[in-house]
Amino acid sequence: MKPLSHYWHAGLKAWVSLRHVLLAALVFLNGLMIFLSARGKAESLIELFHIKSFTTIDWSTVANGPWFLLGLFLMLNAIGLLYRARIAWAVSIVLLAIIVAFTWHFYPELKIHLSLCGGTLLLLFLFSADFNRSSAAAGGIVAFISFAVLLFYSTYGALYFGSGFHPAIGNLMDAFYFSMVTMTTVGYGDIIPVSEPARLFTISVIVAGITVFATSLTTVFGPIIKGGLDKLVKGNPKPMNRKNHFIVCGTSVLALSTIYQLKQRDMEVTVLTSAPEEDFAAIEQRAGCKLDLLSGDSTDNGLLKEAGVEQCKAVLALTEDDAANAFIVLSVKDFSPETKTVLSVNDAKNMNKVKQVKADVVLSPQLFGSEILASVLSGEPLDNDKLVSLLLTSGHGLFDKES
Repeated sequence: MKPLSHYWHAGLKAWVSLRHVLLAALVFLNGLMIFLSARGKAESLIELFHIKSFTTIDWSTVANGPWFLLGLFLMLNAIGLLYRARIAWAVSIVLLAIIVAFTWHFYPELKIHLSLCGGTLLLLFLFSADFNRSSAAAGGIVAFISFAVLLFYSTYGALYFGSGFHPAIGNLMDAFYFSMVTMTTVGYGDIIPVSEPARLFTISVIVAGITVFATSLTTVFGPIIKGGLDKLVKGNPKPMNRKNHFIVCGTSVLALSTIYQLKQRDMEVTVLTSAPEEDFAAIEQRAGCKLDLLSGDSTDNGLLKEAGVEQCKAVLALTEDDAANAFIVLSVKDFSPETKTVLSVNDAKNMNKVKQVKADVVLSPQLFGSEILASVLSGEPLDNDKLVSLLLTSGHGLFDKES
């Protein structure tokens, strides 16, 4: 029977790997609630958008329009959170903050809605580190949201300032037409702003249109173009033969120094990092050599398999976070129990806790350095055996052959 600590570690690992899914579900639920009820307003959203004729719309019922779009944006943004996209996290924070502020001011009696939005917002802040990836899918979602917001702003603004145009804008179709022509800076000149408020509004639409279209094109097509240019310049990358190598998790000072020393000894190294591929060149510059880099979550079984964890000599968890190092070792032992593991402890106070994960080597440079300094200052003789035992814990015979 497996010990209770095994199930505890398995539960912690599942929580860390799946909590971004929970947050995405909460954001989606916030958006869905707006569809079901536009924050307590009597107007039915289905009736509101069941438009038979643009010329017969009662514009007093359009008050729910912004809430409908806000709900749609939140539900779409939840997809980006599933990819752990940082930009989706930032947009979710902004949209939820708008909902909380508006509901608190106009509908304070909706305590369940406020609690859900506020709780989701707090969880997003607490687990912001989980959303550290750059995703093309999330970028596309944000580009769509930006375009939809601008279209909504320009269309409704054109209706609001309709009397300030020549000819006057009095229906949704004319407002939509003027918005598209202005946003794309085509400007046929058939509808002209004549009043000062209408002109200022038109200027804002032009500036916002240029900004949104430029950023959207960069976000959506930038990665595609960059990938094509990289393939053209570098050619198709050769598949890596990851066997009898070391896997280093993290790009801390200790990790990069270890990588450099291993490379100096002609040993193969694969580096796992949470940094995006755009930062690979900077990491190689810091390490002082070319590296086999993989981007992603070092506790993810798919990434560990891609890195060749079953054929490697050892996995070195050398990030700057002791908890992350412990989870990496637990993940490796769960996926490939025979793989040797090395774990660094950055804070000596965590040593006893970290030992419980039973890594083959537990390395504490901080504790090692403090013991040497204290011995030198107190005049105590330095014992080589003691120094080795301080530097490494249970590391003897790491690569000994089985008898």
